Amino acid sequence: MIKLLIAAAVLLQNPSLDSVSPKERMAAVDKMAVIGNREAIPQLAAALKKEPKSDIRAEMVAALGRIRDREAVPVLVDTMRNDLDKDVRSQAIDSLLRLYIPIEDSGPIRTIFNRVKSVFLQPDSPVVGPEVQVDAAVKDALATTMQKDFSDEVRAQAARALGSLRARDQVPLLLEALENPQNREHQTVRIEIVRTLGALRDPAAGPALERTLRDSNKQVVAEAVSAIGLVGHTAARPVLEEMFRTDPSGVIKSRALEALALLRDPASIPLFESLLSNKDDYYRELSAEGLARLKYEGATKDWRTRFDQERKPRVQNALAYGLAAAGDVDYINHLANALDSRQAEQAVVYLYELGRFDGKLNELYRYLRSANPKIRAGIVKVIGNIGDPSSVDQVRPLTDDPSTEVVREAVAALRKLNR
Repeated sequence: MIKLLIAAAVLLQNPSLDSVSPKERMAAVDKMAVIGNREAIPQLAAALKKEPKSDIRAEMVAALGRIRDREAVPVLVDTMRNDLDKDVRSQAIDSLLRLYIPIEDSGPIRTIFNRVKSVFLQPDSPVVGPEVQVDAAVKDALATTMQKDFSDEVRAQAARALGSLRARDQVPLLLEALENPQNREHQTVRIEIVRTLGALRDPAAGPALERTLRDSNKQVVAEAVSAIGLVGHTAARPVLEEMFRTDPSGVIKSRALEALALLRDPASIPLFESLLSNKDDYYRELSAEGLARLKYEGATKDWRTRFDQERKPRVQNALAYGLAAAGDVDYINHLANALDSRQAEQAVVYLYELGRFDGKLNELYRYLRSANPKIRAGIVKVIGNIGDPSSVDQVRPLTDDPSTEVVREAVAALRKLNR
């Protein structure tokens, strides 16, 4: 009995991929799943081909993603194309993304079989950095999966992955799949394709997205409205304005106004002006935002009064953005302070646009010396996203900041600025 216990203990310390015990095979996979462990890739690839249990195959696929070496690309592509279990194919997509988009991942491996939702399926999912070269074979394989996989869930995930990898060269195939009559019944796939086209921001997608506004599926239409704003398809402005005025759906109306605010089309000024005093808070916010992007001359006349009278923080932020864009840079102070509020994400967008498009980058530097670490961290993040190399000397001192959050953002910003 003692000998059997000793033998079992040895096996647990040195688990094998060839063990007859599923628990030991799982333990062996978990032991190999260490970043940079390239030597384990051939072993996992060989074991993957003969593993009968789908949950263990998913574990092996997740391990290849955690090792984070592109030598695993052929194995993961083959799994995505050929594994009989849709969850394993889905796990392969997740692991392919992890080869290009570093994600902090420690502890025991967790897969879809553990009911863990991929970080790449969450709202505002991470995307590949502009300095990363994605293998053409990966983009081609994802595009094929998006078109041909038997599972709509996997097809939709592949479409979303193309957005995460900034695969603009796959836009023609995305458009073909969107408008293919055979895909009319695959609405979850079409919805994800439209979202991806918006994320890729390729103006070439504009005409097809405008045609999609006539789709019978309301969710597809809602996503197409948003995507048109993101790709900057100004030709659809009259249609969007008509939808805002007449569509019975509140969701469609709001999204139409969001898209119009992104288009930067001066022809929308009368509509925005008419909404500045609307009782709907969101309409006031978006109209001010749309006018701000057009450097609205009227902002210098009465917006200070509007700002002082407005009680909704998000609307105030939009008015401050418009005032700053029109030249009243003192209102950047309001947006900087909003970085330490519930409206921080909104403030980040406005400060980015002011620095990137409105020539206000130099005005942002003074907030790197703010006494508030939330403001310092937010501003350095904005400056990093703007990506002007001349900002390096302004950002570098913050790598010695007493706040770990500020240091983290400063290091990330310098990485972007030094590309």
